[in-house]
Amino acid sequence: MSAAAHAAPFRRPAPASRPPRRHTSATTAAAVAAVIASTVAAVLLGAATEAAQGVLPTAWGPLANSITAWVLLPAALTTAVLAAVPRQGTNGLTLALAAGLASTQGLVAGYYGWAAVVSNTSHAWSSVVLWAAAGLVSGALVGVAALVRATERGPLRGAATGLLAAVPLADGGRTVLLFPWQAAAGWAFAALAVVVLLVGLRRGERTAGWMTAAAAVAAGAGGFALLDAAARIAGGL
Repeated sequence: MSAAAHAAPFRRPAPASRPPRRHTSATTAAAVAAVIASTVAAVLLGAATEAAQGVLPTAWGPLANSITAWVLLPAALTTAVLAAVPRQGTNGLTLALAAGLASTQGLVAGYYGWAAVVSNTSHAWSSVVLWAAAGLVSGALVGVAALVRATERGPLRGAATGLLAAVPLADGGRTVLLFPWQAAAGWAFAALAVVVLLVGLRRGERTAGWMTAAAAVAAGAGGFALLDAAARIAGGL
């Protein structure tokens, strides 16, 4: 009998097994729950910022009513969402954008909701639209920055940290120069920016972080000027 007669029959390779649906469903459920939790927290924080304006002395009022709070709080919430949800089976960019946008809009809803229902403070509808629109931009940027800080290393992560630190740095400079009676809060913002850079940057990230912060402050000065002008126009409508 020839050797060919003893050859094993050809078998097609088994198709690759698909990942279990249960794992994907559990990850999706965890992502949705985390985003909802961060949104609820943002609504409460937004209400707290409005309520705090009636409690804090004038010199420290910007601590509650500032761009810094409305950028760094969503950044912290988005970071918490990314840390709580398993990365495997999750689209990180989608999750980061959802958390960043939901957090910023939650702050807007909480702030103006508390003002209307509890404080009985009237605001022009155009102001609500302005800050909601600004939240779409800042929420997307915050989401991307938080994702980069969570997943990248080196100069790219340093640049994301520097971008976030530039917000309180620019906000503090603006407060000191334009609102000298609130200079104490402005210097507090500047100190917070330095803390973010010193604590948030790792080895190999510091140069990119500090350089990005410096460049972003220069660009942020123009952004604050445009936002202030838009806020004055919206307040008059």
